[in-house]
Amino acid sequence: MKIKQCALLIGAVVAANANAQSVQIYGLIDSGVMYTSNVGGKKLLSIDPDSQAPDLFGFVGSEDLGAGTKAIFKLEGQFNMNNGAMINGLFGHTAYVGLQDEKWGTLTAGNQIDFMFDSLVPERWGPAFPIINAMNLRQSSFELNSPRIPGNGSFDFDRLLGSAVPNSIKYKSPTYNGFSFGGLYSFGGVAGNFGSNSAQSFGVNYRNGGFSLNGAYTYIKYPELNNGNDGIRNYGVGASWMLGAAEFAALYTNTANTQNGARIGVYEADVTYALSTPLHAHFSYQYQKGNHVLNEQHVNQETLSVVYLLSKRTSLFSTLAFQQSSGGPAWILMAAGPASGGRQAAFSLGLIHSF
Repeated sequence: MKIKQCALLIGAVVAANANAQSVQIYGLIDSGVMYTSNVGGKKLLSIDPDSQAPDLFGFVGSEDLGAGTKAIFKLEGQFNMNNGAMINGLFGHTAYVGLQDEKWGTLTAGNQIDFMFDSLVPERWGPAFPIINAMNLRQSSFELNSPRIPGNGSFDFDRLLGSAVPNSIKYKSPTYNGFSFGGLYSFGGVAGNFGSNSAQSFGVNYRNGGFSLNGAYTYIKYPELNNGNDGIRNYGVGASWMLGAAEFAALYTNTANTQNGARIGVYEADVTYALSTPLHAHFSYQYQKGNHVLNEQHVNQETLSVVYLLSKRTSLFSTLAFQQSSGGPAWILMAAGPASGGRQAAFSLGLIHSF
């Protein structure tokens, strides 16, 4: 059955290629090893869990409709490189179809990533974005009780790792004198209660030469929280500035559970530096602070990443992260589990290839 499904998919792509102006197959694969100093009180050596980038494959296409308008689509799946299993279904990472116009912008519908990622990650970091390792982003052990990842209520709590919102309509404007914006709405699908289980997201960006200023807001309601009438609310503001071979950046994000009042603020500062044409380094410091509902837990983390470009498509990567937590166990994003106490270190080394 799986062979038959693959054959049908390939046939569909070939047919699309014959009729559409442009169809491209692409992908991103990384793997390596990871050492974690303390997972439940024990040291752990494991295969790297895609810390530099998610393992992706997809199809993207467009058809020129004339007068500066195109029909566009994207089908993108994420898989586990270590066992070959799909994550969230065949095209669970991103799937949309829509229209793109040079004057009026882009309107799409499907399963789409919100603006906490779009505006605060690739738009803010710009050319430094490929150097950033996921261990630089958020986990920790806050009892946020987010239903997004069952059993792990603090995973990527400010959504900077990039996560799709289903049943959504998304608009992205063209860039006007360095300024751009966008919005997303996800339908809850509950009869008689338009807002239940729904989601909203907005982003705004300004870029002038090497300077970028960005903001984003996302609020997603979950059926597990007050029957779909409460959810997890995120907002953030950040900036970056390129100065010669260096890029300096700063970020603030705020995450709240609107049902129980739990709230986390994150302050981050980082610098990316091109040591040579193929060698790039990124260092960041972040401070995370929970409110009284989270027992005033606070976290410090330092992360250093180095990427060496072997070619335009292949790179070696290495990341070293240290986290210190007070009021709860330390837990670095992508580590297999929380530490037995307030300190955890993780080191990854691997290879990443795009096609």
